[in-house]
Amino acid sequence: MNSPFIDAIENDHQKLRDAIAGLTPAQMQAFPVPGTWSIQQIVIHVVDSDIIGACRMKRIIAMELPLMIGYDESLFAKNLHYHEQSVEDALEMLRLSGRQMGRILRTLPDSALERKGIHAEIGAITLGWFMQRIAGHTDHHLKFIQQKRKMVESIG
Repeated sequence: MNSPFIDAIENDHQKLRDAIAGLTPAQMQAFPVPGTWSIQQIVIHVVDSDIIGACRMKRIIAMELPLMIGYDESLFAKNLHYHEQSVEDALEMLRLSGRQMGRILRTLPDSALERKGIHAEIGAITLGWFMQRIAGHTDHHLKFIQQKRKMVESIG
């Protein structure tokens, strides 16, 4: 398969690494905007979502019309204790997951982009649609990381 989204899937871990480079643990876990996530929570959320996305893509590739259930990202952040997790380990998981998904996707014919799964909340989705969504997910959250970074850089 030849898709510009594969490169993003393979390389999003580096965008996140670059976005948080040099931040202290206190800066990563600060809440510069009350009621929103910290930078660390955003990073772990992106990793969790993309790894769940990799599993969903594999299901669409390997199965006929697989059912995919949604998840509550706020409950993940709370109940999976995002502030207790290792950002470095999470980014390494994303790097490896992206590399493996890139290998899988590059072996497929372009026609695989039309393979479908059924998302319990969205309905029928294609592999191509899902790849585009995953590829844009990190960029969507990078703007929030960048905004919060400017706010927390004054924290020691």
